[in-house]
Amino acid sequence: MRGRISRCRAVLPALLMPALFLLGAPSAVAQYDEAPPPAAWALENVTVVHADGERAEGMTLVVRGGLIETLAAGAAVPSDARRIAWDEGVFHVYPGIIDAHGDVDVSLPTPDRDGVESWSPTREVQFFTPHRVTADFLAVRGEDLAAHRRRGMVASAVYPGRGIMPGQPSLILHRLDARTPRELVLRPSIGVAMAFQGAQGAYPGTLMAQHAFIRQSVLDARHHAARTEAFRSDPRGLPMATVDSDMEWVQRMAAGDVPVLFQVDGAEDIRRVFALSDELGFAPVIVGGAGAGEVAEELRERGIPVLLSARMPETSDWDPEADEDEELSPAAFRERQRLEPIFRTPALLAEHGVPFAFTSGGQGAVDLLAGVRRAIEFGLEPADALRALTAWPAEYLEVPQLARIEEGMAATFMVTDRSLFEEGASVNWTFVNGLAEKGSDPRTAAEAAEDADAEPVDADALVGRWEGSLNVQGQEMPAELTLRMVDGQLRGSMGAGPGPSVDIESVSYDDGTLGFSIPVPEMGGARASFNGNVRGDQMSGTGSITSAEGSFNFTFEFRRTPAGDHR
Repeated sequence: MRGRISRCRAVLPALLMPALFLLGAPSAVAQYDEAPPPAAWALENVTVVHADGERAEGMTLVVRGGLIETLAAGAAVPSDARRIAWDEGVFHVYPGIIDAHGDVDVSLPTPDRDGVESWSPTREVQFFTPHRVTADFLAVRGEDLAAHRRRGMVASAVYPGRGIMPGQPSLILHRLDARTPRELVLRPSIGVAMAFQGAQGAYPGTLMAQHAFIRQSVLDARHHAARTEAFRSDPRGLPMATVDSDMEWVQRMAAGDVPVLFQVDGAEDIRRVFALSDELGFAPVIVGGAGAGEVAEELRERGIPVLLSARMPETSDWDPEADEDEELSPAAFRERQRLEPIFRTPALLAEHGVPFAFTSGGQGAVDLLAGVRRAIEFGLEPADALRALTAWPAEYLEVPQLARIEEGMAATFMVTDRSLFEEGASVNWTFVNGLAEKGSDPRTAAEAAEDADAEPVDADALVGRWEGSLNVQGQEMPAELTLRMVDGQLRGSMGAGPGPSVDIESVSYDDGTLGFSIPVPEMGGARASFNGNVRGDQMSGTGSITSAEGSFNFTFEFRRTPAGDHR
């Protein structure tokens, strides 16, 4: 073991030295750093809020063997249970958030473009692979989903990347004990994803071409089905028919047998979905749906559900909380005209009886609640908001048990330090199949109010040097993150210990959440992923390192320091 670690020290970046130690000696870590899980968990004097909004106060909730053993007011706590209690306040227990358009790491193949002509590309280059199942390309295990659980997310629908018809999204459960990606899968397929999005530099590149391509695909699928059936009836005079999984799935889509998940936003694109579905026989679902409020009545009449992104655009000139009688500047007026319909979309969908779920918009472990609170400010009832996060996506995705908090059911729920939609509420614990994971510490009313007043900073304000530390299961190490703005995009590098800095990749920033990753080719293609919350000059979050030899999580904290202009 010692020789193995010594050999790896010679080639790995210093950033991953603590992680390497853990990978090299997992049994030692488990024996000395991690206490065994308790026989049972007990939450005392909690308020249980069910998916339909019904509240039960003063409850005792006992979890044992992955199930809810007891859920009753004033019930005795078993002597072998670990108690979760808060002397300064009352915990609230909610069903976990189900993200019907989420994101985790997937390892999709890169299309081979060598020798491919733009007017006659392969299906892979066109992203026309409806047979492809996302579950087959998952690159995460249970430990890698800590950032999702810290947001109260217990399940996600993971999509197969960009493109006109890239494949089938899969539903995964964020279970902590999943040692392989396959152990996360609840449903391998929830339909076929589709978008008006062609391949770069290849047919179909324009919107008109994409419509023609979709129509032709359906015609080809019907021809393939007819030819296959003719061969089965009488093979004389016909060449041997071969299997074409893509055509078989398109045929099922055109027969209305599987949902077609259209990733569209504007009302005009949604109307295009209506027209194509009428013509070709699709059973559509709107994914994204920022302009769905404008066509809410037609969505209801057609019975089309919406997987609505909770990522609300930021305002710059218009203050939505200002007095309605306040005179607006021309810029503020234009911004209100553009954004107010988006903010009112959830309320309009609920008002018209359109079934919808809030999603992260394909972003994964982000704070959905900020967008949901905005929707509540613009008319959405809190009970409808709760259903859109829990019961409705559970029902639509055919896993209704995920939203039920009852005796005998799997213990899958989240625990917050106050009502979910109250400013400053935080997720303190998340249970998935009875396994508990601690999130944020509960905050006093004063701390919550202070956090609520701290607005997420703009991406430009992140530029500079951030100093702090990484903590990998008790091992503390100083680290430094430098962020720059290049052509309007965040870029940067990270270093830890005495080793050199490495460039960060896959940088994203949305509403105070910064995500990035670092490649570690010396560990067989491993990556270290970071997901941090930024408030003012403070950044804290979680990360994970995954390689063929194992995976584990870590935490990090940074404080921004003056570092000159890095733009």
